[in-house]
Amino acid sequence: MELFVWPVVFLLLPLPYVIRRILKPIAENDTAGVQALRVPFFQSVEAFTLSGIRLNHRKTMWPLILAWFFCICAGARPVWFGDVSLVPQTGRHIVLTLDVSESMTAQDFNINGQELNRLDVVKLLADDFLQKRTGDELSLVIFGNEAYTYTPLTRDTQTVRQLLGEIDIGIAGNMTAIGDALALSVANVSKLPADSRIVILLSDGTSNAGVVGVDEALKMARKLGVKVYTLGIGAEAQTVRDFFGFSQQINPSADLDEETLRQIAQQTGGRYFRAKTTNDLKEIYDTINKLEPVEQKGGMYRPRTELFWVPLLLSMICLFVAIVKRRHV
Repeated sequence: MELFVWPVVFLLLPLPYVIRRILKPIAENDTAGVQALRVPFFQSVEAFTLSGIRLNHRKTMWPLILAWFFCICAGARPVWFGDVSLVPQTGRHIVLTLDVSESMTAQDFNINGQELNRLDVVKLLADDFLQKRTGDELSLVIFGNEAYTYTPLTRDTQTVRQLLGEIDIGIAGNMTAIGDALALSVANVSKLPADSRIVILLSDGTSNAGVVGVDEALKMARKLGVKVYTLGIGAEAQTVRDFFGFSQQINPSADLDEETLRQIAQQTGGRYFRAKTTNDLKEIYDTINKLEPVEQKGGMYRPRTELFWVPLLLSMICLFVAIVKRRHV
């Protein structure tokens, strides 16, 4: 078991002896050519320093030797390694692609009697979904007028969840570039194993912006074997009051292009889900969460504890002992 990370530091152990042999001390009564700074309270300060210690005196020599030894031990960086453990790894690489266009401000979802807009509900349930992913690499892609990689693929689920909570509506523009979003999501996993690439694309509108068309992005996904799960979000009926106070029902999801989302899922081997209520969306995330993992050998992990502070503390204690003994020599 490795105990010191930098054992080469032990080569410095004889350094004080070498310096002592090369540099001879100045005699106490030899003041010729010596520049001195006179301080009125020097004698009081000197009592608490190592100045004037006789290194050949046993009472002060051994504490100093031990102090230097422990200091070298601390510099060599002692560590303690724990038992080797296996890190769970399913091998999946999941890109969560979220529509953050202006239409996501529609408040047609309800949680505990409180009306929330679509993005708030998506973020709330997506956070729970991400928390359950163990061993997967996760990425966030957001899109509006354009698509952006919000977080690259990482196993740091905590950071991904934190950044998910910071997403705001309109951060990528107010329109909907589904083609750009799909193409960017596919590109993020294009160099990874073919049987572990998954994209979860969520939108509430129709592709009306971007550079890459949906058909072109779909062709790319099929070529690379990326499985895409699509989610259409939004209620089908909502009661609102008009200018005169009369109630009427509207369809807040009139702009949702279900046909395109369904086509993307079918042609890539995924599934299309329709989320009309909060419960629908939760069940969809639960269903996707039960995907069969790709069996891979997990990575090895060995916990390490830094112990440099122990010899450093012992070195300071030895120095303190040397200072105390100096006053009695």
